[in-house]
Amino acid sequence: MTIKDAIAALEQLNSALENAFWDASDIPLKDQLFALITAVHAEANELAKLSISDLEMPYENITPEFSHCCRSLRELMRDLHVRFPRTQTANQLNDALPAAAKLLKNCEL
Repeated sequence: MTIKDAIAALEQLNSALENAFWDASDIPLKDQLFALITAVHAEANELAKLSISDLEMPYENITPEFSHCCRSLRELMRDLHVRFPRTQTANQLNDALPAAAKLLKNCEL
């Protein structure tokens, strides 16, 4: 996966997580989503510092926060339609989470 692909996956994940945050009905889930959003923002901000010529280079995790998100991504994927009854949000997460998991080493959903 290239840096360009990683940026696209992070943007998709960020959008899905922000929608999920507003749809979440309990505080622990909102806390989990906020932590993920913060980690995604940190990773995306670091990638934004790279030059255009770097976009075709292979992607590697930069921030430790994002590197440790696998468990949270896995938890969100489990019972997705129960936690997020709004179909659009659940489908958006269902599309974004597997692509994001591919950015993390040894993270299978």
